[in-house]
Amino acid sequence: MERTLEDRLKILLRAQGLRFTPDRLRIFRALADKHKPISVPRLIAIVEQDGVNQATVYRTLEQFLAVGVVQTVLLHDGVVGYELVPPFSSHHHHFICLDCGSVQDLAAERVDSALDKSLEGTGLRVITHKVDIYGQCEKCHAASL
Repeated sequence: MERTLEDRLKILLRAQGLRFTPDRLRIFRALADKHKPISVPRLIAIVEQDGVNQATVYRTLEQFLAVGVVQTVLLHDGVVGYELVPPFSSHHHHFICLDCGSVQDLAAERVDSALDKSLEGTGLRVITHKVDIYGQCEKCHAASL
């Protein structure tokens, strides 16, 4: 039987000695619904509607980070965003526009292939990685010409 992402979260949290609470589930669902890195203020605005307070959001994000549910992404203007990581989302990388702040997911295959090639013959073994590329999106680049 295929386990849902929420089932996987429950198993992981319990294995780490953490309870699977309604507030943690609401925060997880808000992250899963966005499919993009989300800033803490934006996440708070979403889950406050469900009665989750700011302190709970900060505490839960710290716990999710510690047990490998989320990762941080440095967004536009130094803002930190959070997003789910595998197995709670697909493996991907980001292109972040320094002008408008848009975030685009990049397919991991090409980036990972280049990473593998760059490490050939070095004896180094990658355990995990994340790649965030910063520049101008097509729209902002066209506007700057």
